[in-house]
Parts: sequence; C-alpha cells; structure tokens
Amino acid sequence: VPAPDEYIALHGGTMIKIDSQTFVMGCTAGMSDCHGDEEPLHVVTLTNDFYISETEVTQGEYEAVMGENPSFWDDCGGGCPVERLTWHMSAVFANAVSDLEGLEQCYTCTGADTSASCAIAVDPYICEGYRLSTEAEWEAAARCGEDTLYAGSNDPEEVAADWGSWTPKNVATKAPNTCGLYDMSGNVYEWCWDW
Repeated sequence: VPAPDEYIALHGGTMIKIDSQTFVMGCTAGMSDCHGDEEPLHVVTLTNDFYISETEVTQGEYEAVMGENPSFWDDCGGGCPVERLTWHMSAVFANAVSDLEGLEQCYTCTGADTSASCAIAVDPYICEGYRLSTEAEWEAAARCGEDTLYAGSNDPEEVAADWGSWTPKNVATKAPNTCGLYDMSGNVYEWCWDW
C-alpha cells in the first residue's frame, strides 16, 4: 500500500509527503542575497521519501504536547509558530510526538526545557519516529522543484508572513509553495537535524 500524500499527526499538525529526488542545493541562479554557507552549489540525492509539517509547529500544538508555551510572542496565539526553542527543545518535542504515536525516539535526551541536552540516537534515514528534517530535506521541501528567490515565489509579500514586521504571525496566512508547505520563507527560523 503506498504511503499517503499527507496525514494528520496526533499532535494536530498536517504532515506532507516529499518524494525522494535529486536537486541542486545552494545559492542557485534564481536566488540573490545569499550567505557564504550556501556555496558551492552541489547536487544532492535524497534516496528516501519523507514527511514534513505543512506549517511550522504552532504554539497550540507545542503546548498540547509539552504542557507549556516557551514563546516570547505568546500573546500572538495558538496559531502562531512556537519560538524561543533551542535545537535540544525541538528534539525533546520530536521525541514526545513519537511517544504519542508509539514510534521510536530519534534522540536521546536528558533534562527539560532550556536545560535539555539531546544527542542523535538513530540515523535519520532509518529512524521511524518524528525528527527534524535534514538541511538537504528542508531545502528540497522549500524549493519543491522550483528556483525562486523565496519558497514558492519571487515576491516575499506572497509567501512570507512576517515580511517587514519581524514579529511572528499566524501560520498559513500567505500562499504555500507548490508542495503545499507554508512559511518556508518568513515567520520564524526553523531548526534542522544537521547544520
């Protein structure tokens, strides 16, 4: 039976399937204002399909799973992305979501909140639980086969929720990219499995 193109996770987020693919990673001809770590261009092959959240994890989703909301912008509401998370706090959240669904934990963690300390427990491509996407997976999902300046458009006003205000906004208020993912450009920064 083929995997569904999307599903609703028990924490409430919609997960979108991204197919395995080969793509050029880095600062391509369609982009400008690139950082030095986006070079040199190189070909990446993702050999596994993967799922990624349709939106950034919201404050409501995080609080429902973790029982707290660490966000500075907590008055923004449950539909805004959770922020002020360390990489370790994100790994603890991924493990908690894995536990909800009876799946393997991808990280070993000690401590809680800002004192959490996590390490990678299982190779990302064989771990069956929830985890952060690798940088290559994130970029493939953001590009979604296109070479645009922002994820889904050359115009940030079309796809970037916080463009110009520098404060988080409710997720999915602007257009998605062609994979149906929102806020891959704009809103808040997102952690990846690796650097």
